[in-house]
Amino acid sequence: REWEYSLGKCYYFSLGRASWFRAKAQCEELGSHLAVIDSFAEQSFIMFRTRNERFWIGLTDRNSEGDWEWIDGTDYKTTFTFWKEGEPNNSGNNEDCAHVWLAGKWNDVYCTYECYFVCEKPLPR
Repeated sequence: REWEYSLGKCYYFSLGRASWFRAKAQCEELGSHLAVIDSFAEQSFIMFRTRNERFWIGLTDRNSEGDWEWIDGTDYKTTFTFWKEGEPNNSGNNEDCAHVWLAGKWNDVYCTYECYFVCEKPLPR
């Protein structure tokens, strides 16, 4: 009941806040992963649903600064992006995880920041 369907996937929007690492673990406990946004249609759905609140997505550069990676292995360099102007900026040399924020734009922030999160999984067969 807590999952929402859109574009062939099921989404879970958390009601509580967590660090990126805890959010990642909670999605995995639910048999899913943090959302991987690979199209404007998916971006629009998430943007509408999150309404300017901060929600973690499955995007990080913690392995190598500036080399952003999607949590499911989707190729970041060839897929859709929706960064806020001037982002990612690694402010304070400490911003390695991404969330959606104002107008659904992506922003990098420190991974221990606590915000909501969105998980996704394929539609069950």
